[in-house]
Amino acid sequence: MPHQQEVSRPYHRAIPPLSLTLALLLSACGGGGGGGGGGGGGGGTSPPVTPPASTSNTPLLLTASNATDSSILAFGNGAVALGAAQMVIDWASQFNTSTTQSKPCSGGGTQSATFSDADANGKVGAGDKLSVTYVACYSKELEGVVDGTMDVTFTAPVNEQQLAGTISFAPGFGDHTSTPREDLAGSLRFDHSIGPLSRMLRIHSDTQPFIMAYSDAKQTKKETITALELQHELRIDTARATTSMRYHLASDLLGGSLDVSTATPWRSWFDTYPDAGELLLTGANNSKASLRANPRPAPDHLNILLGDTVLATAPAQGTGFLWSSGAWRPQNASLDRYDIQSDLPSGFRLLIAPDTAKLPPAGALTWVYTRTLGTPQLHNALFRQQGNDPEDIPATISINGAMLTVQPATQLRAGATYNLTFDNLQIDPIRDMAGNALRSPAGIVNVAQSISAAISTNGTPALLLGTGATLTLDAGGSSAHGAPASGTRWRQLSGPALVMDNPNAQRVTLSSPTPAKGVAVMELEASNAIGESDKQRISIDVLTDTTQALVFSYRVGTGDQVIDSNAAATETSYVRYLLDKNVLDIMSTRGHLRFLTGLPGNQSWQAGTTFAYGPGNADSVEGGLLGRYNLPQCTYAAGSFTVLEFARDAAGQPSRVALDIDDMCAGTRTQMSIRYGSELPLRK
Repeated sequence: MPHQQEVSRPYHRAIPPLSLTLALLLSACGGGGGGGGGGGGGGGTSPPVTPPASTSNTPLLLTASNATDSSILAFGNGAVALGAAQMVIDWASQFNTSTTQSKPCSGGGTQSATFSDADANGKVGAGDKLSVTYVACYSKELEGVVDGTMDVTFTAPVNEQQLAGTISFAPGFGDHTSTPREDLAGSLRFDHSIGPLSRMLRIHSDTQPFIMAYSDAKQTKKETITALELQHELRIDTARATTSMRYHLASDLLGGSLDVSTATPWRSWFDTYPDAGELLLTGANNSKASLRANPRPAPDHLNILLGDTVLATAPAQGTGFLWSSGAWRPQNASLDRYDIQSDLPSGFRLLIAPDTAKLPPAGALTWVYTRTLGTPQLHNALFRQQGNDPEDIPATISINGAMLTVQPATQLRAGATYNLTFDNLQIDPIRDMAGNALRSPAGIVNVAQSISAAISTNGTPALLLGTGATLTLDAGGSSAHGAPASGTRWRQLSGPALVMDNPNAQRVTLSSPTPAKGVAVMELEASNAIGESDKQRISIDVLTDTTQALVFSYRVGTGDQVIDSNAAATETSYVRYLLDKNVLDIMSTRGHLRFLTGLPGNQSWQAGTTFAYGPGNADSVEGGLLGRYNLPQCTYAAGSFTVLEFARDAAGQPSRVALDIDDMCAGTRTQMSIRYGSELPLRK
């Protein structure tokens, strides 16, 4: 509001140097007109003619003497309504349940808001209420120090709007820090929509008019606004702000009424003064005055016109929020949300950077600049995964106005870290339409663990041993933000062909239709409700052809059961029997486990026998379990083994062997099973 004491701070009036306007208008006598009397015969004079008193409802004849004041007031009135609604939108975005919040105002003072979620649905919607109270709060949107309460009742939005409601002003809401004081009264209707490219705020007249009352110690005068239609849009694809206004004004200050509209919508690049726009005032006898953007040579000034004649110019900084990208800029930006500057050719800069610290697996990265981008010099990008088992993901680059988007060809791996690189090594490959250049936005990208695939065998080793063997894989441990995954899909990537009973179920049972030997790799893809996915793989030893199957299975202490088998054809192992020494020698696939044991000549390897081994054993057994993999190191080991199955072929070599072993090493017990050519189940 313009104050007598403070020339540079209008209360949401666009032209600070004319901040005395309201004070002067308030003290002036409204109306006026003059009349002259014609001479009469005999030298007599005509009695004086009293002009009719003008009122706020009388159409105002726009003249050179009132065009400047009228234009300033008309623009400021619309900006006040937009500013009040923007304050409500900013508050509404902070609530999803009934609560009260308080916080300091950036320019001094305090503000608090109480939100009532009437239907307890966890979001702002029809029937909910919001009450916001300001105490000596400097408001950037209203360009003043505000006291009082705004009450908001939310209504059901229509069409594509996300938010709608009615704003009413409690008695005493306004700026009372100087004279004349300003109070807002009446009500406003608003609706608001947020899309991927556009944020649209619209304000309309409610059942009551919107009133601004200016008062000093002697009198109060009102600006009464009806038939109000305001619209303010920010678009990030064009990096432009657009504002239009239309309303009818009945002004006590001006002593008449006007129709106000934007002959040309106000438009600007984000964070700059308008480079286009004209606010048109129409008064009595179709008289015209206007406020018009003046992009060159003084972009921070507006022209004031009567008809087509420029009367004056004045600075435009009083309503910076109309031209600002503040509603898009992240809350932790270093600049004030509504700071603006002159539109200079060198104003090409990055406006909004994507969050590369937690990119969704199915997401893309978009950088928004302050100017429309030219033809891209970058053509392809690559997400190069860091760490173990890396997988590079190619990406495409696209330009949409002021936005540069990098889209991975496939989903990124949840929880992974990538280095984003481009195919162009030029220093300045990002340019606007005027040729101004910026560096390409490469860097490190961390993918959010919004979905996690997990495979469990429920304690069973990942092994298919024997012709009728089955194995159940369980995806029940998969999660999406702490909740179960919404979808699972199993597939086999390699190895002997297996049969799955239900590839889309949470649990899948595997079997081998024909005798096979090899390693099968299975993959689980878990997805969440929005289609993000994570993958997990498991390798399964398949030994359903038992003629050459060798398995060492062991558990150290109470640890997990470990499998060491010869399912992989590239890994060597052996099983041999030395007849002359009555020695059985079995070497595991990985070469870390070896059972080298000799029995006395009067003992035979046959099912149902149990022998002890180790120093001083009573069975005179030599050797025992010699090699160890992930087992405690010890000087002497002792234990026992049971022969469950033992058969030899015509050459005297083992054809079937099944042993269960209990080994003690440095006080730690290891339970082991050895199966060669045998379908006997492993010890659990």
